[in-house]
Amino acid sequence: MTDKRFAIQMLPAPVLKEAINNVLHVHSLVDPAHGIVPASQEAASGDRITLNVYDSDGAEQWSHSVVLTAISAGKPVEFAVPKALFEKMLKAGKNARLQYSNDRAGNLQQSLPLEITLKD
Repeated sequence: MTDKRFAIQMLPAPVLKEAINNVLHVHSLVDPAHGIVPASQEAASGDRITLNVYDSDGAEQWSHSVVLTAISAGKPVEFAVPKALFEKMLKAGKNARLQYSNDRAGNLQQSLPLEITLKD
């Protein structure tokens, strides 16, 4: 029998609207790209949603947060991610990883990562 008392439940991965099959063609991207955190029935007013973009080496390249309101809780959250960020990673020969977190009064939940291959 497996002890599941300490199992960590990960949130679903974010979506990069402009990526097709997890591939982003950077030069055809119209600025900005759109990182989308899926709607969650468990989300509540006051939750802080933070989207992070990392390069393929794991270095954080960009981060932005929003605090949910009574109106926005339970709906998808869209983040405008600058094209220049992906251009910089592509030039360095790296790919991108998007991941978000939900901070509810100090209780932090992480999402599964979304791995994006960057191409010209």
